[in-house]
Amino acid sequence: MTEQTGDILPSPLRDSREIAAFLRVSESTLSRWRAEKKGPPFIRIGGVTRYRIEQVERWLASLGTDEHA
Repeated sequence: MTEQTGDILPSPLRDSREIAAFLRVSESTLSRWRAEKKGPPFIRIGGVTRYRIEQVERWLASLGTDEHA
């Protein structure tokens, strides 16, 4: 039986600040990448940019394969 206590589950989505820190780039770099349609996949919810960490990790892994093709 599932007990509902009103606890909020952690979101699978990360904000630009978190992803910039993860990638060790500035938030403005992430913003530029979005404008140039580069960088990790993102979604917008209510005008706020969010990232799924799994997609960011896949994008990061793909960088090594694209450059040596």
